[in-house]
Amino acid sequence: MYRSTNSFLRLATILLATVTIAGCMAIPAPQFGPGPPPMLTPKKAHTLGAAPVTGPAVRFAFATVTGVPAELRFLLEDDLKRYATTRQLAIVPMGDPTATYQVKGYLSAVGGTSGTLLVYIWDVANLSGTPLHRISGQETAGGSEADPWAGITSVEIDEAARETVDKLADWIHG
Repeated sequence: MYRSTNSFLRLATILLATVTIAGCMAIPAPQFGPGPPPMLTPKKAHTLGAAPVTGPAVRFAFATVTGVPAELRFLLEDDLKRYATTRQLAIVPMGDPTATYQVKGYLSAVGGTSGTLLVYIWDVANLSGTPLHRISGQETAGGSEADPWAGITSVEIDEAARETVDKLADWIHG
C-alpha cells in the first residue's frame, strides 16, 4: 500500500509541474487508488487574441520539440508536415526569413498504474518573440510508471499532431 501511495504522490507532483508549465489549467481533486492518470483539461487552444496575420501567406517555423525521445520527435515532425498540407498551412524551417510565426513545443509523458498521459503544449509567437497563441492538449495511452514513453505510440503522436495543426488552422483561418 505504501508503494502505491508513494507512486500516486509522485504522479501527482509530476502532473502539478506539467500544469504549472502549461499555465491556466486546473487539476481535478486527487484520487487515491488505481486507475488511469487524471485528465488535465479538455483539448483547447488558449489565445491572446486573433491572429494578426492570416490567410495563405502565413508560414509557421517550428523549433525543435523538447521533452520527447528522438524517434517520436521525428515522427511528430513528419505528422505535423503531413497534416499541415491537408489544412493548407505552410511549415518552414526555424530561422527561415519568410516565416510569419515561430512555434515552440514541449511534450511530456506521465505514467500511472494503468496508463500513460501524453501532454503537449505549443506556444506561437511573432518573429520578435511576443506570445500570441497557445495550444495544449493530451492523449491517453497504455504504458507503465517505469517508462512512460514506452506507452506512447505513433497513434498518440499522430493525434497530437492532427490536433495541433487543426488548432493552428482554425486560428489563422478564423
